[in-house]
Amino acid sequence: MPYWGMHHKGRWMQRKGRPDVFRTLSCPANATFENFHEALQIAFGWASTHTFDFKIKEPAEEARVAAEEQNDSQQDSIAKMLRHLREHGTPSPPTRYLLRIIEDDPHGPGGFGSGKGVDFMHNKARQHPQTPEKLASKVRLFEVLDKQRFQGKPFEYEYDFGDCWTHDIALVRRDEATANFKCIDGAGHYVAEDVGSTRGWERLKAAYAAREPNEEQRNKMRWFEKQASNRDERGLGNGRERSWAKDEINHSLGALAVCD
Repeated sequence: MPYWGMHHKGRWMQRKGRPDVFRTLSCPANATFENFHEALQIAFGWASTHTFDFKIKEPAEEARVAAEEQNDSQQDSIAKMLRHLREHGTPSPPTRYLLRIIEDDPHGPGGFGSGKGVDFMHNKARQHPQTPEKLASKVRLFEVLDKQRFQGKPFEYEYDFGDCWTHDIALVRRDEATANFKCIDGAGHYVAEDVGSTRGWERLKAAYAAREPNEEQRNKMRWFEKQASNRDERGLGNGRERSWAKDEINHSLGALAVCD
């Protein structure tokens, strides 16, 4: 039975900036990827209002894209983006993966019990003709992660196709069989939903750190404490950006039903 070590690094689409937030979860190998998604939502404090997917990456494809981005000038990059936007309606072509695991209806529910994901329209731009796709409710963790062809490959969970919060996942070790998810380690306060990706999160933390916050910063803090879908009435002051609630997470994970 695997002990899934799960490390989260939020980053925006240009892959700059990484909030220092991670969780390590013990996971039942027979859980579906939909169950895993629900556990990650609880562990990271997300509100389950957006669309998600899991991706097994192809290192050679990653290297090719990185080399292309490095060789292109800023002017070339902008020209490519505008051309692809004009011809295909998206700023960049979809990335090819070894496997992509998607929610059952990416044009329907954006998470468990949440109704339609507000960013469902971005799913089509992520579909590559050479990337096989499976439904999250139909495939179990061991059916994918025990396969030799996927072992050692970069594994990613992405939530919110607008802010593009990506979570890098690593298998720490295997352990005795377990029937439930459990959080065994972690660090960092959960990230605010709809904050505007990494830049927005850094601005929110800066607002709490300011000696004399301006009006915009005060508004940001009020929004997080009163209006955000995963609001925290206590805010992030006095070092709370480093806090996390392990017991609360495990209480919620204990109520999560895992498909037999």
